[in-house]
Amino acid sequence: MESDKAAPQILALQPQTNPQLLPHQDNIIQRCAAKELSYNDFYWRFMHANWPVIITDVSNAWECRNWAKCDSDNNTTKLDNENANNNNNNNNNANETGQEQHINFDYLRSRIGNFAVPVANCNATYFDSHAKLELKFHDYLERWQRNATDQRETNCNVAKDNLYLKDWHLAAQMPTYEFYQVPKYFVSDWLNEQLIAEQRDDYRFVYMGPKGSWTSFHADVFGSFSWSTNIVGHKKWLIMAPGEERKLADRLGNLPFSIDENQLDEHQVHYFTINQKANEAVFVPSGWYHQVWNVSDTISVNHNWFNACNVATVWRNLLSNWKAVRNEIADCQQMDNFEAHCQTMLRASFGINYLDFVELLEFIATRRLAAAALKDQQTTTTATSLLLFNRYQMNDHHLQTDLECIRQLLIDMLQEPSVLECPAQLHERCEHLKQQL
Repeated sequence: MESDKAAPQILALQPQTNPQLLPHQDNIIQRCAAKELSYNDFYWRFMHANWPVIITDVSNAWECRNWAKCDSDNNTTKLDNENANNNNNNNNNANETGQEQHINFDYLRSRIGNFAVPVANCNATYFDSHAKLELKFHDYLERWQRNATDQRETNCNVAKDNLYLKDWHLAAQMPTYEFYQVPKYFVSDWLNEQLIAEQRDDYRFVYMGPKGSWTSFHADVFGSFSWSTNIVGHKKWLIMAPGEERKLADRLGNLPFSIDENQLDEHQVHYFTINQKANEAVFVPSGWYHQVWNVSDTISVNHNWFNACNVATVWRNLLSNWKAVRNEIADCQQMDNFEAHCQTMLRASFGINYLDFVELLEFIATRRLAAAALKDQQTTTTATSLLLFNRYQMNDHHLQTDLECIRQLLIDMLQEPSVLECPAQLHERCEHLKQQL
């Protein structure tokens, strides 16, 4: 891992000029090497365009590369920093030479405590999701390792325990264990910027699962972006642009729990297949429904997030869910504090409500305004003082782009009657924030 004392990297966002041929115009999902893809190109060609991309070689220096080992690796004891770097190089060579990688169970046990972890049983459903249980991490590893050994010895392709460790907040549970670094493309992350600063539940996750484990058909929370980097293993994705999922809905508008290529072809759905290997990150744009299978034993690091490129989408989804909640309890409109009850139910069903959303906008705007004020006093630098994920700084144009996005969004929100009706003086807070901008 790089030292925290290293000079910050600059997110050099530039005004959008005549764009190059955008990938969606060719109707393809590109695979781009990290060393060849600039932050500015990613911002405009993929994030702003809301189009997927696969970025290779994003985890070369991550400590968690030690969570995997090659067939030729015999040393599974805890490594010091020098040996860890050597092992990272060995893992890179393993990918290049075709040597198969496996989960390094011994290293995981030695490096990570025996926490209680959330697990989904991919062989059982409970209503519209996989059945959930909680296990101790080392017990989970022991069951996974035992089943993997049984499968190899019996030449069986089906796991007895198809248990998928999902949505684990490992980075929050072990804040001093820097097992990965957020790639520069994904650090403009308003959601986790606020939640981490306020020490609240964030949207940074680790996934670990055996061959055959899978996530059901879904789009990501809030209408957010997501990114997923494979540390070890191979994933298969079926993914489709917003709107294509409606071809799969039943007469009541319900979407299927699981999909396959035959079903998609039968309904004439336009979709893409992604085969994601280790050391590759998949960028999933807002509203893109997808289902993912672990083709081999797999570990990945994942984030959900939003920023200036898709915060308007999050607002539209929030407003749509508020309308659904209000319609659901429309017969109770005469009750006291009806609008407050709607906001309570909105938070329970959607994950955030109007107040949460406005507080996030206030938080981001306050930090950007403070950085801009300090920047005005330090005219010799092109970067702002705001440090993202302890490593990255926005240039001045990036900062101003964020502020202008919030200002435009507030103009739209202030025209929405439900904001005026909302308790907690929300309309006044939005107006005050707009005036600050």
